[in-house]
Amino acid sequence: MCCVTWNVETGWPEQDLHNLLGIRKDPVIKRESDDLLPDIYVVSLQEVKSQPQNVVMDALFEEPWTLAFREVVGPHDYVKISTERLQGLVTTVYVKRKHVHHIRDIHTSVTRTGFGGLWGNKGAASIRFTLYGCSVCVVNCHLAAHDNGYKERVENFNAIIDYSTFPVPETSNILFHDYVFWMGDLNFRFESHLTGEEIVQLIKASDWGSLMEVDELIKAQKSGDAFSMLKEERLSFPPTYKYKEGTSTYDLARRPAWTDRILHQVHVDAYENVKLGVEQSSYTHSGSYTQSDHKPVKANFRIKVFANHEERCVRFTCIGTWLVGEGGPVKFTIDADVTTSTWDYVALYKADFTCMQQYITYMYVPQPSPGSGQRTFQMVFNDELLQHPGMYRLLYYSGKYSSYLGMSDPFPVLTRQD
Repeated sequence: MCCVTWNVETGWPEQDLHNLLGIRKDPVIKRESDDLLPDIYVVSLQEVKSQPQNVVMDALFEEPWTLAFREVVGPHDYVKISTERLQGLVTTVYVKRKHVHHIRDIHTSVTRTGFGGLWGNKGAASIRFTLYGCSVCVVNCHLAAHDNGYKERVENFNAIIDYSTFPVPETSNILFHDYVFWMGDLNFRFESHLTGEEIVQLIKASDWGSLMEVDELIKAQKSGDAFSMLKEERLSFPPTYKYKEGTSTYDLARRPAWTDRILHQVHVDAYENVKLGVEQSSYTHSGSYTQSDHKPVKANFRIKVFANHEERCVRFTCIGTWLVGEGGPVKFTIDADVTTSTWDYVALYKADFTCMQQYITYMYVPQPSPGSGQRTFQMVFNDELLQHPGMYRLLYYSGKYSSYLGMSDPFPVLTRQD
């Protein structure tokens, strides 16, 4: 997993994002290097432009930052599986296409903490899902600002813990998940006795240890005020706030601080006879990005999930060849542990789709008669929306489980030769 957090200060995606995600920008995409890329990208943004006209446009079209990141990862076989927005907070999860039908129970939650919980200028936008049998929750938050805001930041954290809920009984709370990745503009500062100039001198000396001793987030963890159940790797990069826009020079109108952070939690003994685990291989900032007064922060993790895990699966029979404008037959088998609903459907996608909303057409799955025990279904897609030859896939969506339970192999759609 690669987790990225960035306060973009209401800007547009002006700088190229390949370097931030660790993806080479080549004239010809080198597919052999794709195996080295993460299975999952989590992108957490704060202060995305959120004026009313922007929110309206984002409801009609994809939010510009989310689209910009998808255009970087999409050619490398990633799919956007979920995104959640709370005003300026935008959280998005992109996974390699081969994992899409192994993800279950995708749900989102937002918690407002601004103005006593009435306004979403501060708060959290979270996404949870189950991956190969293990539950994962990613939290993107923006906590109260300013040097004197420590108490309010602690209150914000506890409100997010208390009021972020999900409709999955075993993991209704953020901290109940097997894995938690918590990131964002946490806004914690250095203790007040240090001036901006003194902080800069410690930064120039790369004296991260002295800065960590006066860091408020580390203080909150040690005292039990906030984040004590989450772990953070040692900080070994310069404070990510506040810079003069367009530069890598600190703006001492605000004291520099490590406001932008990524923490994690794992329940090692969540299952009998198995120990879960997280290995963090990096934790750094990307100093070349200058369009905001914050620098983006990135962390890479390896997590342990269950090998060869299969749960609530739908298996497509080889589709064969379809014809443009006519479609073709579909046959699939539903495993015994799947409970179907009237909201289940099979959707048609281009083989190289990069977003779950990119379906071309869909058909609802007919419900078996009570007591029939029917688990194999045959349908015929006959849809004029299928207008272009090429390679396509089918995906089975479950309304009950809020996830895609099966994905077909790519199959050709050809033009009829009269």
